[in-house]
Amino acid sequence: MHAAGLKPTNRFAGWWFLLAAVVAIVVANVVLAGWSTETKPRESQAASSQPDPLQARSVAQREFGLLAGGGWAQAWTLWSAQARSVLNQSDFVRLNTQCRPALGVPYVIDGTSSVDVTTMRVQWHQGSVSGSDTVVYQDGSWRFVPDDKTLADYRLGVDRLVSERKAAGTCH
Repeated sequence: MHAAGLKPTNRFAGWWFLLAAVVAIVVANVVLAGWSTETKPRESQAASSQPDPLQARSVAQREFGLLAGGGWAQAWTLWSAQARSVLNQSDFVRLNTQCRPALGVPYVIDGTSSVDVTTMRVQWHQGSVSGSDTVVYQDGSWRFVPDDKTLADYRLGVDRLVSERKAAGTCH
C-alpha cells in the first residue's frame, strides 16, 4: 500500500523521470566543465595574464546545462553586464516559466572559434535547432552573451514575447 492510500499515476512517474533526466544532464555538464578547466596546469594559469579560452567553453557548457535543466536564474547570472541590462533576472525566470522551453534536451557544443583574445564564438545544437552565441571576458571572468536575435526578442518585453511564442507554438 502506498503512503496515504494514494496510487502513483503515470503522470507523476513521468515528472520524476523528467526530473531525474534534468538532474543527470546538469551534473554531467558540471563534471565536464570541471574537467575542462583542470586540464591546464595551475602554474600556467597563474603565470598567464591572458584569458583562458578553455574557461570560456566551460562557461558556455554551464550556461547550456542550466538552460536545459531549468536553472534559469542561475543561467542569467552567467550573462555579460550588457546582456543582463536587456532583461532582468526575474523577467528571464518569468519568461521561461510562462513559456517553458523543452527541458532535458541537452545542448551540444559543436565548436568554438576565437574572435579575439577576449571573445569566443560558440556553435551549438539542441536537438534539431542550432545556433551560435558569444562568450566575452569581462572584469576578470568569462560571461555568456545570447545571440543578437534573442536579445532583440528580450527587448520586446516578457508579456509580448510570451504571447508571440505561444502563438507560434514554441512553449512546452
